[in-house]
Amino acid sequence: MKKRLLFCSMVGVLTACQQEGDVQPASTTLASEVVGIYRTNFYLDPSSVAISANQMSYAELKVQSDSTVTLVYTKLYPAKISRSFENVGLRRQSNGVQLRIADSGIGTLQTDRIFTDNGMEKQGKLLRITIQDDPQSLLNFAGIKQQ
Repeated sequence: MKKRLLFCSMVGVLTACQQEGDVQPASTTLASEVVGIYRTNFYLDPSSVAISANQMSYAELKVQSDSTVTLVYTKLYPAKISRSFENVGLRRQSNGVQLRIADSGIGTLQTDRIFTDNGMEKQGKLLRITIQDDPQSLLNFAGIKQQ
């Protein structure tokens, strides 16, 4: 009995003497989570079914600060057009991240079901943007984050 007690106390002492390390939270910001290039395909945008894959529109989010990005939208067909929106604010929501310009929401980034270029369904980051600057101009975009 004394041997067991001695053994248990020895194990207790040895485990108590191990060096502990604090668990540090990951230092990621909203901007670092959303930054990247998002491409559409004809599964996400059926209006582009007649367009080749290298002519599909895309959006790029670039970091400005911890919770602010620059959105650059590029449409390649029928003519190349790029539009840039600076100071796009990011706000965390329960189901993803909301993109805002001034006080209005312009889009969301959510983990959702996506369809790859070859039609495979999987989980991925889906960016949806809707911006109407004036009655003549409407920007509608849905794209998946490129790896």
